[in-house]
Amino acid sequence: MPITNQLPETELTEIQSDSDESDDFESGESEQSSPLDIEPSERKLVTQPYDLGVRAIREDIKTGRISLNIEYQRKYVWDNGKASRLIESLLLNVPIPVCYFAEDDQGVYEVIDGLQRLKTIRKFLDDEFALNGVSVLSELNGAKFSDLSPKDQRRLEGRTIRCIVITADSHPDIKFDVFERLNTGAASLVAQELRNSVYRGPYNSSLKNLAGNAEFKRILGNYTNKRMGHEELVLRFFALVSELTDYRPPLRQLLNEHMRSNMKAPCSDKDRSLFIDTCATVFDTFGETPFKAPGSQNPVNKALFDAVMVSVAHCDQADLVSKKESASAALAELSVEERFQVSIGRATADRARVLYRIAAFTDRLQQLGISSSLPAEVVAEGLNGRGN
Repeated sequence: MPITNQLPETELTEIQSDSDESDDFESGESEQSSPLDIEPSERKLVTQPYDLGVRAIREDIKTGRISLNIEYQRKYVWDNGKASRLIESLLLNVPIPVCYFAEDDQGVYEVIDGLQRLKTIRKFLDDEFALNGVSVLSELNGAKFSDLSPKDQRRLEGRTIRCIVITADSHPDIKFDVFERLNTGAASLVAQELRNSVYRGPYNSSLKNLAGNAEFKRILGNYTNKRMGHEELVLRFFALVSELTDYRPPLRQLLNEHMRSNMKAPCSDKDRSLFIDTCATVFDTFGETPFKAPGSQNPVNKALFDAVMVSVAHCDQADLVSKKESASAALAELSVEERFQVSIGRATADRARVLYRIAAFTDRLQQLGISSSLPAEVVAEGLNGRGN
């Protein structure tokens, strides 16, 4: 029967990954270290354990009940030797590590952990490779599944693997946190790569499309899109522009919720135009490296990205471009002020610091006579808030 776990607050701290620590992409923050903002009564993780037979696994893969076509996991990386050792272990009844699945809203089991093992089983039972380098059952070297004796075929097909299904009844933010905890291999995924799979759909496709937009790419300096960092910046823009007033940390949770709630529809034409126009205005006003923090070698500081992009999205962009010299000077002056540097350099997912860095730059633009649609109460709270 399903197992429901109510997780205590100490278990809701998100695991630090390398998404904000890449060589050429400066975060200025540790977003994953913030505890999730979930009511105790909603901290639900529902799991269902199964012991699946090898033959049943193969059939479930063929029928689509178990999905191996996860976008970020499609590549099969095991060599023949490693794959052969797994098959030998199954024949010897050596315990195999648990596989983890996530149940989607259609009842399909998507593989979180164990993809290489499951693909190996499917490939061997379909005669796609022969055993090589097995040491205990050395007489089987060179044999495909069809070459095995009927007894060995039945023995292999009858072996079971413990599988844990995280059901669709689990809280979505808890599920995402579990994905990250299980995502600890040598090629572990960063947060946006996980979202790319978990929240795939028309909205995700829109983020990818906008991440490749020429207007956007030319304001990122020499930052290359190695780990879907461009897509995360686009998501960050839309989430903060639309939900800044009600923002509560952690920022990671905001990005997850925004993408999840919009996943079934593409980005609207209005939002798409706002993003592209904002990128063009930022380039025309501040040049090729508007998000590079003073003294940093990294071309993009995500917190500085917030300050510039959200402020420009809300302002009179034509007026901003006409006053670009003054606006550039205002940004340069603000960027070296201690309070602003703290807001883009430490604990930057904190509500007070998110609001301050956006409000501070919006205020500088307003002092130049450039109007803004950013709510006055947000600006006031950002400028007057404590904890900065």
